[in-house]
Amino acid sequence: MIMKKKMLVGIALIIIALVILIPSLRSGGAKATIASQSENEDYVEESYSQYLTDAGYSGQMAASEVKVDLSSYQTAGDMNASVENGAVRTGDTGTISWNVSVQEAGFYNLAVTYLPVEGTNSKIERKLTIDHESLYTGLNQLIFNKLWDNSGGKPIVNKNGNEILPVSIEKPELTTVYLTDSRRRSLDPYKIYLSAGTHTLTFESVKEPVIIHDLTLKAAPEIKSYADVLKEWESQYKVYDGDNLLYQAERTDEHTIDIEKSSIDILMTTDYGNSNTVPYHPYKIKLNTIGGSNWRTPGDFLQWTIDVPEEGLYRLSFRGEQNTNRGVMSYRQLKVNGEVPFKEAQAIPFAFHSGFVNYVLENGEDELLLHLKQGENTISLEVVLGEFAMPLSEVEKSVFALNDLYRKTVQITGLVPDKYIDYEITTKIPNYAETLKAESDRLKKVVDELVRITGEKGEKTAMIEKMQVQAERLSRKPDSVISELGTMQNNISSLGTWITSISEMPLQLDSFTLSAPGAKLPKAKPNFFEKSYYGTVRFLSTFFVDETKMTESTDKKALKVWISAGRDQAQIIRNLIDQSFTPNANIAVDLQLIPEDVILPATLAGNGPDVALAVPQATVINFAMRNALVDLSKLDGFDEMKAKFTESAMKTVSYQNGTYGLPEQQNFMMMFYREDILKQLGLKPPTTWDEVESIISILHANNYDFWMPGQTLYPSMVYQYGGDLYHGEGSDYGIETGLTDDSAMTAFNRLTRFFTSQRLPVSADFPNRFRTGEMPVGIAPYITYNQLEVFAPEIRGLWSFAPLPGVSSEDGTLNNHAVADTIDSILMNASDNKEAGWTFMKWWLSTDTQAQYAKSLEAVIGAAARYPTANLEVLKQLPWASKDSKQIIEQFNDTIGVPEVPGGYMTTRAIDYAFRAVVTSGLNPRETLFLNSKQIDKELEKKRKEFHLSYLDQNQLKEEQKANADESTNKDK
Repeated sequence: MIMKKKMLVGIALIIIALVILIPSLRSGGAKATIASQSENEDYVEESYSQYLTDAGYSGQMAASEVKVDLSSYQTAGDMNASVENGAVRTGDTGTISWNVSVQEAGFYNLAVTYLPVEGTNSKIERKLTIDHESLYTGLNQLIFNKLWDNSGGKPIVNKNGNEILPVSIEKPELTTVYLTDSRRRSLDPYKIYLSAGTHTLTFESVKEPVIIHDLTLKAAPEIKSYADVLKEWESQYKVYDGDNLLYQAERTDEHTIDIEKSSIDILMTTDYGNSNTVPYHPYKIKLNTIGGSNWRTPGDFLQWTIDVPEEGLYRLSFRGEQNTNRGVMSYRQLKVNGEVPFKEAQAIPFAFHSGFVNYVLENGEDELLLHLKQGENTISLEVVLGEFAMPLSEVEKSVFALNDLYRKTVQITGLVPDKYIDYEITTKIPNYAETLKAESDRLKKVVDELVRITGEKGEKTAMIEKMQVQAERLSRKPDSVISELGTMQNNISSLGTWITSISEMPLQLDSFTLSAPGAKLPKAKPNFFEKSYYGTVRFLSTFFVDETKMTESTDKKALKVWISAGRDQAQIIRNLIDQSFTPNANIAVDLQLIPEDVILPATLAGNGPDVALAVPQATVINFAMRNALVDLSKLDGFDEMKAKFTESAMKTVSYQNGTYGLPEQQNFMMMFYREDILKQLGLKPPTTWDEVESIISILHANNYDFWMPGQTLYPSMVYQYGGDLYHGEGSDYGIETGLTDDSAMTAFNRLTRFFTSQRLPVSADFPNRFRTGEMPVGIAPYITYNQLEVFAPEIRGLWSFAPLPGVSSEDGTLNNHAVADTIDSILMNASDNKEAGWTFMKWWLSTDTQAQYAKSLEAVIGAAARYPTANLEVLKQLPWASKDSKQIIEQFNDTIGVPEVPGGYMTTRAIDYAFRAVVTSGLNPRETLFLNSKQIDKELEKKRKEFHLSYLDQNQLKEEQKANADESTNKDK
């Protein structure tokens, strides 16, 4: 009986193994088809389509060419322009214009030849107007790419078996492009109609300077279909019939001569899951692929310069993986030697697969061939939206219309409507039901189009269907919107998120192959046994490889550096150390990823770091109070380091006339506002708190709201009114609270009045409500900008930010100080390697290193991770638009740093207690703040005693105050 059971178990295991094994064996040679999309019409964005219709475009382009005389320009605004060897250097602000004489009326494309100026990692951005008029939306955002060498022109460095991510180097090269849709919805160059006569072309600088070498109005070359091109090729060239030619996509060798990219964001990555990826290791870092989630933005491209042994016609295939967008294709435009070879190559779909496959360039049953010359050729893939251009644009229009309808509804009903009130919505809002029906029909067409493209309904259609069904239901019963207002707002926000996700086109590549038609390709996936073996090795390595260590260094004298950030941040720092610190300083660094709260216990146990990074300012001073940190102000080179930061930043790391840290990041609040809504209401962004009170009244009258984080904003207002959070000077600073002063009381009274008299909400999801328009003005940390820029694409261009409102003085000056918080680096007092630690800190906080780190961080994680640097020179190198950078710098220079003091944590608590008591219980602001301030004084006294500092005896003060009061009473009698 037992034997029978064993046999049955054995047979079951064999069957399970075969079920797993057979698909694995088959999948090794899996092949995905890249189908032609030429039969589908190129999508044209609505405002551009309307322009072409109004201008009478019928497919004919002007035959003549018009060359712009670059030297005869006019400038306006802050434009700084100059002529250099026949070219014109233009600055990053202001406008530059040229007058152009046109002989032949007709439609023209505009070819621009430009040379980037080395600067930040941001792309060049311009707006174009013709005769001082913006013809269509696309001309308001024209992107000109820079070119980057993927590995800095050097071999990949290998250390302890781990490859180090190289630094991308900017390669300013003369480039010619035709103006086209920066979002790659429409793939043909933009057309501009010019009548006979003189016209004015004006470029407005948005980001980055650039040198313009040529501007020519002419028709772009026509791209022929594959069938037409193939006839020409077959009559001239032979079809290649030799062995497969393999080219690595991520690294250069004798076959892949050079790799260039349009963005520093596109990085090499490590694939541990597929042993067929070259090079491969189950647990060491091998940079064996490129792209993935960091190669997803429309307009970004990779370009490979390759060596081809003989001229001929080749089949092209890519070994890659697109496992992010389920139910969605990632599109790429293929160029060979700088030109799109045929119409079908304009938008090539790479379908979703759960692992690496061989994507072969095919058109139905036929394999597509490419002509390559002998010697050096370039092959490039650029991210485009392909067939998703129409769904994306239509959903954007729908979100805009539904958001507008939602805001108008809220203006009538408020955010919490009463179900027993008839708000007469359809009467007060014209075409209410009709608009909902139109948007329902639009979204239904989008769903149908997505199903046609992908062949299925899935997660990408579910959200659209949800909004479509609700819009249709509300169009039939508009008054029911009162009970569905919250759901409607959530659905609209979800559509905004859908826009972000659908516009991202990730693709990860390992290699590509040129081969003869029908040639057998290497297996894309390992078989079952290979997969099992390497999976087991990788699993076992987790027991022996320390994941907190970012290096394999065994040097006992290595400088121990701890960081309490994320793994991506730690890996970037590791790369920078290996690239520029250790080779130059000859100091080995043991970088470890450790939680912040472990540092102090580990130091007390004798196992702490030499240097700790990314430490909050409160923790810095807590360590300093306990003599755990080195006073950096006594070290050589401190004054030079101090000069890199604002006085406000340095105050946050100061304690008892010493400096115990250096700031990495500095964050502060600014005021965000919706330009479209304020314009609709006839309002301007407020600059004083008096203006804030006025604007709140108008917003409330229209059922909008204003956001301010009361407790967090209060310290800034104290300084704006001329007060301070603490009394005392020098080493006595923090001996007593400053919240009992009249200036602090006035600030508190003013702040709480916003919440009591004007009924501002105490808590809210500001980014989301700003996105929907419910809160068109609000105060938030300036890094909220990154969140809105990335996750609220539907309001891009409709909002901005400005410095905090402030208090006007009698002489007319405005005090709009904002309290700044810092994240810092510290040197531990228990370190036996202080000199090396200080050398490391000086390198880490240098402008060059911080700029490299900030750029790399954004490249790896995305624009949402833009670094809130404490170094103003680094800030100027980050890819902010010039108008936004100007606002940040203005507030940056008006920041206040509050030194941490013993017992200072009680200040935050007392402010919170007092604020809530006034706002929720209606208590008197002055009395409430005064009573809570006494608790601050008690805690300050207690902590200053503990650390053997001067203090004020609160009991003695009470007795003196009582005695003074009694004496005053007796005199009165």
